[in-house]
Parts: sequence; structure tokens; C-alpha cells
Amino acid sequence: MNRVDLIESPEALRALIAECEVSGKQTLFTRGVRPVAVLVSFDEYIALRETIGIANDAELVARLNEEGERIVADFERVRIATGDYEKLSDHERELVDVELAKLDDDPIAGAPLLDPLRGLWVLRLEWLRVLYRIEAEAREIVVLAIVRAEPLR
Repeated sequence: MNRVDLIESPEALRALIAECEVSGKQTLFTRGVRPVAVLVSFDEYIALRETIGIANDAELVARLNEEGERIVADFERVRIATGDYEKLSDHERELVDVELAKLDDDPIAGAPLLDPLRGLWVLRLEWLRVLYRIEAEAREIVVLAIVRAEPLR
């Protein structure tokens, strides 16, 4: 993926990007009448990429659709309902623990997934993907899966 520092961009483009970042407003770029690109916020980009990645993983989708939860670890408001946590290396578990403590304070720190996975959220930790849902009425977060994934670039 190409990277461009916004400082190097024309003022009009910086304004479009700022509006997208703050409000989520998308911008369609065209060549004549033909659409060629869309400007979306980074959060929306992550949600789209993660939804596609997860939806294309048939084994993971099947696991997410399984009934029953066995709680293997508990934080204040975060419950881990997957054996994936127990399979992590010590280093990975430390990384996950730090981020789950943050998630306990800010449940929407991850990205909301899109249809057909609407209602689920994903939190990326380098090469790990933490899938969870927010149980608003119970005021808790349930981690459904922790899987390895290609790092986001």
C-alpha cells in the first residue's frame, strides 16, 4: 500500500480527508463520469477489510455461529469465551491482557464489523485478531475468538 504524508497534499485534498476523518463522510473520485476511487475513513476501511477477511474464513465463521460459551478468563467487564486464549504464548497473552484491559474501559476501541457479521467487533493486535461482541444490557464484553491474521499494512 502506498503511503502519502498529508503535509505534501494540496489544501483541498487535506480538507476532504479531514472531513472524512472527523465525520466519516465518503468522497467519490471520478474520471469523467466513471468512478475510480473512494475516500473512506481509516476506521471504515478497517471494518471493511476485517469483515471480508473474517467472512472468508469458513472455519472461523462456523466457530462464531456455535452455541454455548465456556468462560476461560474474566476481567472486570470482559469475559473470554474461547479456548483460543489458553493456546496463546506467554508473550501473546501479555499483549492480549493489556489490550483487553483497555477494551474494558472503552468497548468501542475495536472496529464494528459489517454485514453479515454486524453486531461483532474486531480489535487488531499486531498479528492477532480479537473478535468480540458488546452485551450492552449486561454491561460486558464477550470475546468470541482470538486468531492469528496477517498484520494490517
